[in-house]
Amino acid sequence: MDKSGERLDVSGRTGRVRRAVAGANPPSTAAPGGSAPVGAALIGSHYVARRWMLVSKAARPFIHLLCLHRNSAAEVRQAGQAIVLTGPALIWLPAGSAEYLEISAGATAELLQLRTGVWHRFLPPSAEPAYLALEGAAGIMTLPVEPDLVTTMSRSIGAIASEIASPTRSGAGSIMSAELTLCVLRFWRLFAANNDQDEQGSSAEILSRFRRLLEERYHQHLRVSDYANLLGITADRLHSLCSRELQRSPSELIQQRVVKEAATRLEAGTAAVKQVAFALGFKDTAYFSRFFRKHTGEAPGMWRRRVAARARAGRSRPMLNFADWP
Repeated sequence: MDKSGERLDVSGRTGRVRRAVAGANPPSTAAPGGSAPVGAALIGSHYVARRWMLVSKAARPFIHLLCLHRNSAAEVRQAGQAIVLTGPALIWLPAGSAEYLEISAGATAELLQLRTGVWHRFLPPSAEPAYLALEGAAGIMTLPVEPDLVTTMSRSIGAIASEIASPTRSGAGSIMSAELTLCVLRFWRLFAANNDQDEQGSSAEILSRFRRLLEERYHQHLRVSDYANLLGITADRLHSLCSRELQRSPSELIQQRVVKEAATRLEAGTAAVKQVAFALGFKDTAYFSRFFRKHTGEAPGMWRRRVAARARAGRSRPMLNFADWP
Protein backbone atom coordinates (compact mmCIF):
# COMPACT_ATOMS: atom_id res chain seq x y z
CA MET A 1 0.00 0.00 0.00
CA ASP A 2 3.03 2.30 0.08
CA LYS A 3 5.47 3.17 -2.67
CA SER A 4 7.35 0.01 -1.90
CA GLY A 5 4.53 -1.85 -3.66
CA GLU A 6 6.91 -3.19 -6.25
CA ARG A 7 5.38 -5.22 -9.03
CA LEU A 8 7.61 -8.24 -9.20
CA ASP A 9 7.90 -11.09 -11.64
CA VAL A 10 9.40 -14.06 -9.83
CA SER A 11 8.88 -16.51 -12.70
CA GLY A 12 11.48 -17.77 -15.15
CA ARG A 13 14.23 -20.32 -15.01
CA THR A 14 16.78 -17.96 -13.53
CA GLY A 15 14.44 -16.72 -10.81
CA ARG A 16 15.51 -13.16 -11.50
CA VAL A 17 13.20 -10.37 -10.37
CA ARG A 18 11.76 -8.24 -13.16
CA ARG A 19 9.65 -5.09 -12.86
CA ALA A 20 6.25 -5.14 -14.47
CA VAL A 21 4.86 -2.57 -16.86
CA ALA A 22 4.21 0.69 -15.02
CA GLY A 23 0.57 1.41 -14.33
CA ALA A 24 -0.55 -2.15 -14.99
CA ASN A 25 -1.97 -2.48 -11.50
CA PRO A 26 -4.80 -0.23 -10.24
CA PRO A 27 -3.33 2.21 -7.74
CA SER A 28 -4.33 2.50 -4.11
CA THR A 29 -7.05 5.06 -3.50
CA ALA A 30 -5.18 6.35 -0.45
CA ALA A 31 -1.99 8.29 -0.81
CA PRO A 32 0.92 5.96 -0.04
CA GLY A 33 2.28 6.69 3.38
CA GLY A 34 -0.29 9.43 3.92
CA SER A 35 -2.11 10.20 7.13
CA ALA A 36 -5.51 9.01 5.87
CA PRO A 37 -6.97 6.57 8.42
CA VAL A 38 -8.48 4.28 5.75
CA GLY A 39 -7.15 3.28 2.34
CA ALA A 40 -8.19 0.69 -0.24
CA ALA A 41 -6.57 -0.99 -3.23
CA LEU A 42 -8.19 -3.11 -5.95
CA ILE A 43 -5.67 -5.66 -7.18
CA GLY A 44 -6.51 -7.01 -10.61
CA SER A 45 -5.08 -10.10 -12.27
CA HIS A 46 -1.66 -9.52 -13.81
CA TYR A 47 1.11 -11.59 -15.31
CA VAL A 48 3.61 -10.66 -12.59
CA ALA A 49 3.56 -10.74 -8.81
CA ARG A 50 3.19 -7.52 -6.81
CA ARG A 51 4.71 -6.84 -3.42
CA TRP A 52 4.08 -4.39 -0.58
CA MET A 53 6.77 -3.89 2.06
CA LEU A 54 4.78 -3.74 5.30
CA VAL A 55 7.72 -2.83 7.53
CA SER A 56 8.41 0.44 5.74
CA LYS A 57 7.94 3.66 7.71
CA ALA A 58 4.84 4.48 5.68
CA ALA A 59 3.14 1.08 6.04
CA ARG A 60 4.11 0.11 9.60
CA PRO A 61 1.29 2.02 11.38
CA PHE A 62 -1.39 0.24 9.33
CA ILE A 63 -3.42 -2.92 9.73
CA HIS A 64 -4.10 -4.66 6.41
CA LEU A 65 -7.20 -6.72 5.58
CA LEU A 66 -6.75 -8.82 2.45
CA CYS A 67 -9.68 -10.25 0.53
CA LEU A 68 -8.21 -13.03 -1.62
CA HIS A 69 -10.36 -14.54 -4.38
CA ARG A 70 -10.75 -18.16 -5.44
CA ASN A 71 -7.84 -19.63 -7.44
CA SER A 72 -5.65 -16.80 -6.18
CA ALA A 73 -2.55 -17.00 -4.03
CA ALA A 74 -0.43 -14.66 -1.97
CA GLU A 75 2.51 -14.79 0.39
CA VAL A 76 3.46 -12.99 3.56
CA ARG A 77 6.82 -13.14 5.27
CA GLN A 78 6.88 -13.20 9.05
CA ALA A 79 9.98 -13.59 11.21
CA GLY A 80 11.97 -14.78 8.22
CA GLN A 81 9.45 -17.45 7.21
CA ALA A 82 7.19 -17.32 4.16
CA ILE A 83 3.50 -18.10 4.70
CA VAL A 84 1.55 -19.10 1.59
CA LEU A 85 -2.07 -17.93 1.41
CA THR A 86 -4.70 -19.36 -0.92
CA GLY A 87 -8.18 -18.06 -1.73
CA PRO A 88 -10.98 -17.83 -1.12
CA ALA A 89 -9.88 -16.36 2.20
CA LEU A 90 -9.86 -13.26 4.36
CA ILE A 91 -6.52 -12.37 5.95
CA TRP A 92 -5.96 -9.94 8.83
CA LEU A 93 -2.43 -8.55 9.11
CA PRO A 94 -1.91 -6.53 12.33
CA ALA A 95 0.41 -3.56 12.08
CA GLY A 96 4.03 -4.67 12.01
CA SER A 97 3.15 -8.39 11.91
CA ALA A 98 4.68 -9.14 8.50
CA GLU A 99 7.69 -8.02 6.49
CA TYR A 100 5.89 -7.97 3.17
CA LEU A 101 2.76 -9.04 1.35
CA GLU A 102 3.11 -10.43 -2.17
CA ILE A 103 0.15 -11.06 -4.45
CA SER A 104 0.98 -13.84 -6.92
CA ALA A 105 0.79 -13.48 -10.67
CA GLY A 106 -2.76 -14.00 -11.94
CA ALA A 107 -4.33 -13.39 -8.52
CA THR A 108 -7.16 -11.00 -7.79
CA ALA A 109 -7.68 -9.40 -4.41
CA GLU A 110 -8.74 -6.31 -2.51
CA LEU A 111 -6.76 -4.72 0.28
CA LEU A 112 -7.96 -2.47 3.09
CA GLN A 113 -5.46 -0.29 4.94
CA LEU A 114 -6.49 0.78 8.47
CA ARG A 115 -4.38 3.15 10.54
CA THR A 116 -4.12 1.79 14.08
CA GLY A 117 -5.87 3.77 16.78
CA VAL A 118 -7.60 6.02 14.25
CA TRP A 119 -9.76 3.98 11.87
CA HIS A 120 -12.47 3.44 14.52
CA ARG A 121 -13.57 7.03 13.89
CA PHE A 122 -15.35 5.76 10.78
CA LEU A 123 -17.31 3.17 12.78
CA PRO A 124 -20.56 3.70 14.68
CA PRO A 125 -20.67 2.97 18.44
CA SER A 126 -22.43 -0.35 17.74
CA ALA A 127 -19.27 -1.62 16.01
CA GLU A 128 -16.97 -0.74 18.90
CA PRO A 129 -16.75 -4.30 20.30
CA ALA A 130 -15.53 -5.46 16.88
CA TYR A 131 -12.99 -2.65 16.69
CA LEU A 132 -11.63 -3.36 20.17
CA ALA A 133 -11.29 -7.08 19.50
CA LEU A 134 -9.63 -6.69 16.10
CA GLU A 135 -7.42 -3.74 17.02
CA GLY A 136 -6.00 -5.84 19.86
CA ALA A 137 -5.34 -8.92 17.72
CA ALA A 138 -1.64 -9.73 17.90
CA GLY A 139 -1.13 -12.34 15.21
CA ILE A 140 -1.88 -12.87 11.55
CA MET A 141 -5.30 -14.45 11.00
CA THR A 142 -6.13 -16.41 7.85
CA LEU A 143 -9.78 -17.44 7.61
CA PRO A 144 -10.86 -19.64 4.67
CA VAL A 145 -14.37 -18.61 3.58
CA GLU A 146 -16.97 -19.36 0.96
CA PRO A 147 -16.49 -17.62 -2.42
CA ASP A 148 -19.78 -15.73 -1.95
CA LEU A 149 -18.44 -14.00 1.15
CA VAL A 150 -15.28 -12.97 -0.69
CA THR A 151 -17.46 -11.51 -3.43
CA THR A 152 -19.52 -9.61 -0.87
CA MET A 153 -16.44 -8.28 0.90
CA SER A 154 -14.81 -7.29 -2.38
CA ARG A 155 -17.86 -5.22 -3.31
CA SER A 156 -17.69 -3.35 -0.01
CA ILE A 157 -13.97 -2.67 -0.41
CA GLY A 158 -14.60 -1.54 -3.97
CA ALA A 159 -17.27 0.86 -2.73
CA ILE A 160 -14.85 2.22 -0.11
CA ALA A 161 -12.23 2.76 -2.82
CA SER A 162 -14.75 4.62 -4.95
CA GLU A 163 -15.77 6.95 -2.12
CA ILE A 164 -12.15 7.67 -1.13
CA ALA A 165 -11.39 8.53 -4.76
CA SER A 166 -14.26 11.06 -4.84
CA PRO A 167 -14.50 12.42 -1.28
CA THR A 168 -16.49 15.52 -2.26
CA ARG A 169 -19.50 13.58 -3.52
CA SER A 170 -22.62 13.89 -1.40
CA GLY A 171 -22.72 11.25 1.32
CA ALA A 172 -19.21 9.94 0.60
CA GLY A 173 -18.26 9.76 4.26
CA SER A 174 -21.49 8.06 5.28
CA ILE A 175 -21.28 5.47 2.51
CA MET A 176 -17.66 4.69 3.33
CA SER A 177 -18.52 4.36 7.02
CA ALA A 178 -21.39 1.97 6.23
CA GLU A 179 -19.29 -0.24 3.92
CA LEU A 180 -16.32 -0.30 6.30
CA THR A 181 -18.63 -1.24 9.17
CA LEU A 182 -20.01 -4.15 7.16
CA CYS A 183 -16.49 -5.36 6.33
CA VAL A 184 -15.36 -5.18 9.93
CA LEU A 185 -18.46 -6.83 11.36
CA ARG A 186 -18.32 -9.67 8.83
CA PHE A 187 -14.70 -10.37 9.64
CA TRP A 188 -15.30 -10.03 13.39
CA ARG A 189 -18.11 -12.58 13.19
CA LEU A 190 -15.68 -15.06 11.64
CA PHE A 191 -12.96 -14.13 14.11
CA ALA A 192 -15.24 -14.69 17.10
CA ALA A 193 -16.60 -17.97 15.75
CA ASN A 194 -13.09 -19.20 15.01
CA ASN A 195 -11.97 -18.80 18.61
CA ASP A 196 -13.12 -20.56 21.71
CA GLN A 197 -15.34 -18.17 23.66
CA ASP A 198 -13.27 -18.41 26.83
CA GLU A 199 -10.05 -17.98 24.88
CA GLN A 200 -11.41 -15.01 22.98
CA GLY A 201 -12.57 -13.48 26.24
CA SER A 202 -9.52 -14.17 28.41
CA SER A 203 -9.03 -12.03 31.49
CA ALA A 204 -5.97 -10.20 30.20
CA GLU A 205 -7.63 -9.44 26.86
CA ILE A 206 -10.84 -8.14 28.41
CA LEU A 207 -8.99 -5.93 30.87
CA SER A 208 -6.78 -4.57 28.10
CA ARG A 209 -9.85 -3.76 26.00
CA PHE A 210 -11.58 -2.24 29.03
CA ARG A 211 -8.63 0.04 29.70
CA ARG A 212 -8.44 1.12 26.06
CA LEU A 213 -12.17 1.80 26.02
CA LEU A 214 -11.99 3.70 29.30
CA GLU A 215 -9.22 5.92 27.92
CA GLU A 216 -11.51 6.88 25.04
CA ARG A 217 -14.73 7.27 27.03
CA TYR A 218 -13.95 8.27 30.64
CA HIS A 219 -15.29 11.81 30.14
CA GLN A 220 -18.69 10.44 29.01
CA HIS A 221 -19.52 9.05 32.47
CA LEU A 222 -20.72 5.71 31.15
CA ARG A 223 -22.06 3.13 33.58
CA VAL A 224 -20.33 -0.17 34.27
CA SER A 225 -23.10 -1.91 32.33
CA ASP A 226 -22.40 0.33 29.33
CA TYR A 227 -18.73 -0.70 29.28
CA ALA A 228 -19.71 -4.35 29.71
CA ASN A 229 -22.06 -4.14 26.73
CA LEU A 230 -19.34 -2.59 24.58
CA LEU A 231 -16.99 -5.40 25.62
CA GLY A 232 -19.59 -8.07 24.87
CA ILE A 233 -19.68 -9.45 28.43
CA THR A 234 -21.96 -9.12 31.45
CA ALA A 235 -21.48 -6.44 34.09
CA ASP A 236 -21.05 -9.20 36.69
CA ARG A 237 -18.16 -10.73 34.75
CA LEU A 238 -16.46 -7.37 34.34
CA HIS A 239 -16.84 -6.71 38.07
CA SER A 240 -15.44 -10.14 38.90
CA LEU A 241 -12.43 -9.74 36.62
CA CYS A 242 -11.52 -6.27 37.88
CA SER A 243 -11.96 -7.23 41.53
CA ARG A 244 -9.89 -10.41 41.14
CA GLU A 245 -7.10 -9.10 38.90
CA LEU A 246 -6.84 -5.44 39.95
CA GLN A 247 -8.36 -5.48 43.45
CA ARG A 248 -10.68 -2.69 42.40
CA SER A 249 -14.22 -2.64 41.07
CA PRO A 250 -14.95 -1.31 37.54
CA SER A 251 -16.71 1.71 39.03
CA GLU A 252 -13.62 2.51 41.13
CA LEU A 253 -11.41 2.29 38.06
CA ILE A 254 -13.75 4.55 36.09
CA GLN A 255 -13.89 7.13 38.88
CA GLN A 256 -10.14 7.01 39.49
CA ARG A 257 -9.46 7.65 35.80
CA VAL A 258 -11.61 10.79 35.96
CA VAL A 259 -9.89 11.95 39.18
CA LYS A 260 -6.46 11.39 37.64
CA GLU A 261 -7.39 13.51 34.63
CA ALA A 262 -8.92 16.21 36.84
CA ALA A 263 -5.76 16.39 38.96
CA THR A 264 -3.57 16.60 35.87
CA ARG A 265 -5.63 19.45 34.42
CA LEU A 266 -5.73 21.34 37.71
CA GLU A 267 -1.95 21.05 38.12
CA ALA A 268 -0.98 21.83 34.54
CA GLY A 269 -3.12 24.83 33.70
CA THR A 270 -4.88 27.92 34.91
CA ALA A 271 -8.37 27.04 33.73
CA ALA A 272 -11.11 27.74 36.22
CA VAL A 273 -12.45 24.80 38.22
CA LYS A 274 -15.74 25.23 36.37
CA GLN A 275 -13.97 24.83 33.01
CA VAL A 276 -12.15 21.69 34.19
CA ALA A 277 -15.44 20.25 35.41
CA PHE A 278 -17.16 20.99 32.10
CA ALA A 279 -14.28 19.48 30.10
CA LEU A 280 -14.61 16.26 32.08
CA GLY A 281 -18.34 15.96 31.45
CA PHE A 282 -19.64 17.41 34.75
CA LYS A 283 -22.57 19.77 34.32
CA ASP A 284 -22.57 20.82 37.99
CA THR A 285 -19.39 22.38 39.41
CA ALA A 286 -20.50 21.71 42.97
CA TYR A 287 -20.94 18.01 42.20
CA PHE A 288 -17.50 17.92 40.58
CA SER A 289 -15.98 19.49 43.71
CA ARG A 290 -17.66 16.91 45.97
CA PHE A 291 -16.55 14.11 43.64
CA PHE A 292 -12.93 15.33 43.65
CA ARG A 293 -12.87 15.87 47.43
CA LYS A 294 -14.21 12.35 48.01
CA HIS A 295 -11.24 10.82 46.18
CA THR A 296 -8.45 13.21 47.18
CA GLY A 297 -9.55 14.64 50.49
CA GLU A 298 -9.37 18.19 49.13
CA ALA A 299 -11.49 20.54 47.04
CA PRO A 300 -10.16 21.20 43.50
CA GLY A 301 -9.05 24.75 44.28
CA MET A 302 -7.21 23.69 47.46
CA TRP A 303 -5.52 20.84 45.56
CA ARG A 304 -4.27 23.27 42.90
CA ARG A 305 -2.91 25.73 45.50
CA ARG A 306 -1.15 23.00 47.47
CA VAL A 307 0.48 21.57 44.32
CA ALA A 308 1.68 25.05 43.34
CA ALA A 309 3.07 25.67 46.85
CA ARG A 310 4.96 22.38 46.85
CA ALA A 311 6.39 23.15 43.41
CA ARG A 312 7.65 26.54 44.59
CA ALA A 313 9.28 24.85 47.57
CA GLY A 314 10.94 22.29 45.31
CA ARG A 315 8.94 19.43 46.78
CA SER A 316 7.25 16.63 44.87
CA ARG A 317 3.56 16.78 44.01
CA PRO A 318 1.08 15.13 46.40
CA MET A 319 0.41 11.52 45.50
CA LEU A 320 -3.03 10.20 44.76
CA ASN A 321 -3.96 7.16 46.77
CA PHE A 322 -4.30 4.83 43.78
CA ALA A 323 -1.91 3.52 41.18
CA ASP A 324 -2.22 3.25 37.44
CA TRP A 325 -3.22 -0.07 35.92
CA PRO A 326 -0.48 -2.68 35.64
